[in-house]
Amino acid sequence: MKFILLIIALFVGQFSFAQVPTESSINNANYYSYFQDIKGHSINWLRSCDAVPTIIDELLKNGIAYHTIGVGKLMKINDTTRFVITVSFRKSDKEYGFLYDASHGIPINPKDRDFLKDKRKAFYVQAEEDTKDDVNFMMIDPLPDNVFLLKQTCYWFQFDTKGTKYNVDKEVAHGILRQDVRDYLKKL
Repeated sequence: MKFILLIIALFVGQFSFAQVPTESSINNANYYSYFQDIKGHSINWLRSCDAVPTIIDELLKNGIAYHTIGVGKLMKINDTTRFVITVSFRKSDKEYGFLYDASHGIPINPKDRDFLKDKRKAFYVQAEEDTKDDVNFMMIDPLPDNVFLLKQTCYWFQFDTKGTKYNVDKEVAHGILRQDVRDYLKKL
């Protein structure tokens, strides 16, 4: 009898302590640990067309007036350096912007987020094409204090065509982006 009770207790205990991650438990500090290394899985990233509406939505939710928000604004740093801000906005008569670096790398690496903690690691390389299809690269280092860098490589998600539920799906990636935008806005 004691043996049967022990088996039941172990069985019930196994399920009561097992926790399935929920979207609310996954955040921008821990989501890399939810990467599922499964054969045949696919990884994708939030593209600029995914990120821009999310950034604008967070700006509006944080009280930024709609008429002060712009997309694709050319910003001049000095007489020789200009670059395109992905999403710009005004707050307290000062111009700010989010720069979405639309490149990514493999493998998925938590160190890709280091620039968010260390301003010295936040730089941007812009490609400029002319009418003859020549490409020039311009490095902007450091970025101005009123420009906030977001990198596509940080906003990855997993999916497949079978409908498998992954811990970090596209919706979670949008949530991570929203958290990062809010973190920048708290600094204003």
